Amino acid sequence: MGSEHDYGSVIPPHTHNRAQLLYASKGEIRVHTAENIWLIPPRCALWIPAFVEHSVTSLSDVRLSTALVEQNAANILGDKCFLVRMTNLLKELVLRLNQLDEMQQNGMLYSEDLQKSLQLLIFEEIKQSPTFPIEIPWPKDKRLVLICEQLIKHPKHSKDLNTWSSIIGTSSRTLIRLFKKETGLSYRGWIQQMHIVLALSQLAQGQAISHIATLLGYTSTSAFSAMFKRHLGYSPQKFK
Repeated sequence: MGSEHDYGSVIPPHTHNRAQLLYASKGEIRVHTAENIWLIPPRCALWIPAFVEHSVTSLSDVRLSTALVEQNAANILGDKCFLVRMTNLLKELVLRLNQLDEMQQNGMLYSEDLQKSLQLLIFEEIKQSPTFPIEIPWPKDKRLVLICEQLIKHPKHSKDLNTWSSIIGTSSRTLIRLFKKETGLSYRGWIQQMHIVLALSQLAQGQAISHIATLLGYTSTSAFSAMFKRHLGYSPQKFK
């Protein structure tokens, strides 16, 4: 299932009765689910189980080249979204399958054996592809949503909770409690998880580690690298 979308366009919240491998073969996207926000790095895709509501925001001009998987077959992969590394083989298989979709729309014929082979290979590759823990837990409380949106827009300028409490008009103790309740993380833990996600996207684009550290507001590359390794078990350089 392929489609093109302009920069800034939004596909509103919706569900599919099949699981979906959501892949931007061109451009970058951000996906919202009820529980998380996902910034999909280049050469990665998001696995979305059947009936999971999600919306998609285009962060550039985007070409979506996706694959849908019947729910009964997809159940083996669980009921949670996860990020899939698009290996060269998986990428080419998905693009080829989307070409069949375009051929069908234009009334052109193709082999049913070819379609079935592509489908089987794609599903096997999805099951074997590396996955990454790069979701950002997303709150429902409007006060926290405001804070989290500003932090993602300006990751270099992370205000402390006392400052946020003055801006929003609530106590810092309330915000501490809400962050843990709604995201499962402390305020500082949420910021670091957000930094990991943004860093992985930047690494996938080939950005220098020193540039990423500065972008995220770290005083030194070593401080950023220590945080990154503490969370993922690899240095940014090794992960890259």
